Amino acid sequence: MIQRLMRWMVGLSLFVGIESFAKDVVAASPADWPMYNHDSAGWRFNPAEKTLSPANVGKLVEKWRFPAAESKETLGVVHATPTVVAGEVYFGTATFPAFYKLAPDGTLRWVYRNPNRKAVLPPTSGEPITEKLRGAASDSGIFSSALVADGAVYFADTGGWMYGLDAVTGAERWKGDSRAATFPGAHWNNLLMASPILADGKVVFGGGTLEQLFAGTKEYAGSTGRGFLVALDPRTGKVVWKHDVGPQPQKLDPPVIVEGPWGKCKFEYGPATSSVWSTPSYDAETNTLFFGTDVNTAPRQPTPDNPNLHTEDSCAIAAVDAATGKRRWNTQINPGDMWTNAMRAYDPKTGLYKDASIGDTPKIFTIRVDGEPIKVVGAGCKNGGFYILRADDGQLLKHTPVYTGAPTHPPAQHDPRVLALPSPIGGLQSGCATDGHSIFTNGIDALRLGTQAIPLSLGQVPTGGRVTATSVDLATERWRHERPKIAEMGGLPGLPMYRDVGDIVGSGIAVGNGVAYFTAVGSGQLIALNAATGELLKEIPLGPVFAGPSLSRGRVYVGGGNTLWTPSEFECFFPKQYTGSVRCFGLPGNDEIDELIERNE
Repeated sequence: MIQRLMRWMVGLSLFVGIESFAKDVVAASPADWPMYNHDSAGWRFNPAEKTLSPANVGKLVEKWRFPAAESKETLGVVHATPTVVAGEVYFGTATFPAFYKLAPDGTLRWVYRNPNRKAVLPPTSGEPITEKLRGAASDSGIFSSALVADGAVYFADTGGWMYGLDAVTGAERWKGDSRAATFPGAHWNNLLMASPILADGKVVFGGGTLEQLFAGTKEYAGSTGRGFLVALDPRTGKVVWKHDVGPQPQKLDPPVIVEGPWGKCKFEYGPATSSVWSTPSYDAETNTLFFGTDVNTAPRQPTPDNPNLHTEDSCAIAAVDAATGKRRWNTQINPGDMWTNAMRAYDPKTGLYKDASIGDTPKIFTIRVDGEPIKVVGAGCKNGGFYILRADDGQLLKHTPVYTGAPTHPPAQHDPRVLALPSPIGGLQSGCATDGHSIFTNGIDALRLGTQAIPLSLGQVPTGGRVTATSVDLATERWRHERPKIAEMGGLPGLPMYRDVGDIVGSGIAVGNGVAYFTAVGSGQLIALNAATGELLKEIPLGPVFAGPSLSRGRVYVGGGNTLWTPSEFECFFPKQYTGSVRCFGLPGNDEIDELIERNE
């Protein structure tokens, strides 16, 4: 009874203690999915879902699709979990960037495009997408979910902009550019991929740079950006505080040369950290924000007393004061992780895997330690482990086993409880979930990708994907759902480039009323499992997909299309599609959303 009450309290935490902008604003319902993780505690669990269950979810049917299946209109790729409030759906597109609001019946309410940019509209269905159009349509995409609260909708894009719109009309209330000189610590490469949340009356975004794509090369000898959290006034968009990850990059004197199997990388500036792509969580009781950090993309200046190239801020789980942005604690999960794309992602001398950052949201929950209830945060890591830390001081309490063998295929013998194998696109990426009883982790095995002695070695494809459920204290594995491999992928019809490719699970998991929902990338399926047993309850073919689902009022919502990890349609790790859709699934016949539509009519 106590644990059930705690689940409801955490699920409702977003809606308690937040001042309304106006007296007539109606608070969102816990039945909604108003942000990426459903709630500020990061659970991805809808405690109010009572319609869909293990007994009936096998009957799911498509209720609508946007654009409609018979329409000639097209839409950019939807890479993020749709946000749903009172049946209305909010989402942005990663290609042909725009932000949309749909009515409960799937028809368009409004669309917003940044007026500071030239709009690149998706072509009519059937028109070819040229390479020139592909490049233009990829600029400044929306890869994060929206936050809907107090009559406003907040979101961000990879062009460095943050937005606050009127949720009813789509009118722009404010927008802010993190690349502009007026932004504190502005950087030409700033972008935002984490989804915003509300904390202490402020809207909080995570961001930074993607300098690891070119840092250390002759053309870009160093990194000068830092990951950050920034808190804005929701009414005006003005910066209240900004928390930068790590020390400010400086000129390295002398430059630092890092030599490895892939050659030498010269860094003239450092240290630097990459983007914060971990959507933060918030504990209102202690007024604390929690988030994960990325790798060092440029080294610190080594000294006789500290020869390390990495800083303590990289690949860590951190806590900051939501009122001031000041750091409360920082616990490094993967020391020694100084890495860019120009470097091998495995160090045979130390046995360390690189790019093992934390993109998952630190979920706030309670476990028993020595018989006492302790508030903790738990997050997945790209090294394949799930970590639990004390929420008050960051003390690492426990984690699941991590693979430490060489990047071979098949992998070295390892603990069967390893949740996923490490690599730059492996491990636990983001979107793990909990219902207060179990931890649900997604998983990607791509052990050989970027880890070989020769950059273009054959066989660098995903080999497996799964969802696993463990007890919240990580002591017991309840079940794991292993995805069947894809027989052929890539290349030409009858001439595949790869065989036996893993059906990876990179999407966020949505949980409610005993069912766990997610998408699988290789097979392009929406999948529902029994959350207690792992039994497969339903698979629905979607086509190319990477987005995770949301769950609200007896409906499941999911975006479509896929451009990751590159936008090339012929890139063969998994199917590509440069346009997308949003689909809504529910039970046959009238349901709660139909009743909402009828009342509004």
